[in-house]
Amino acid sequence: MKNSTFFPREERADVLFEKILHDPWACERLQETFCNYLFCNDEFDSSLSSQDFSEALFDAYQNKDLSAFLMAICQNTLFDLLRNSYLIPYRFNADGKENPIIMTDDTGRLLPKYCGDIHNKDYQHFLESYRDLGEPKNMYFAQAYRYSHAYTGEDTIGQLVLERSHGVLLIRELPDTIKQKETEAEAYSAIFDLVLKLEKELPMAFVFYGQDSLVEHDEKYDEIGIFLPNSIFLKNLERHIAKAEAIIYE
Repeated sequence: MKNSTFFPREERADVLFEKILHDPWACERLQETFCNYLFCNDEFDSSLSSQDFSEALFDAYQNKDLSAFLMAICQNTLFDLLRNSYLIPYRFNADGKENPIIMTDDTGRLLPKYCGDIHNKDYQHFLESYRDLGEPKNMYFAQAYRYSHAYTGEDTIGQLVLERSHGVLLIRELPDTIKQKETEAEAYSAIFDLVLKLEKELPMAFVFYGQDSLVEHDEKYDEIGIFLPNSIFLKNLERHIAKAEAIIYE
């Protein structure tokens, strides 16, 4: 690792941090996530040498790059920790990686190229719920994953997949107030209350966010995605979907 700032500070993050600090539940989640991934945890597998640890520590001091040091000791940047604590959303297709992968079309039909990649029982369960709900717009069967970042070589980083799941993805346009936020951190702070309510009502749901990523009638919109993994939400799926919808439109 050379002296460089891998992860420049997110601009105007103060409001987001203040929101987290004023919510005891959010602070507990963040602390728990950090401790779970800490390299000295007996259950955490890390090949970090003492030399790499020392270099990361000193580089973080010299470059004011806390995320690079956090990545060395717990394989999460600061914003990875926030995402994996379910306090802020994942970005749609972050780092140029397709995530989530939408596997159905606008009528709920499975796209042919994914027919051999999923359990038919899971898809049929989605299709039944999709039809029972009146074939709602922007509801898809999808695959999504949680990730952090890791060193993949000297001076290079990449995504480290933590969990990959199939489930139901709901995509909705965000209010105009979100679109006016200039930085990603500002947008996260604007939807912080919404994300926390989703996580408190639907624990372990993945929330995605995209700036100008939803295109309708040649217009671009910010969007939010709520992904409900089958491993958690397959039972009573329609009730979970209704709960998510109620929170989004509240």
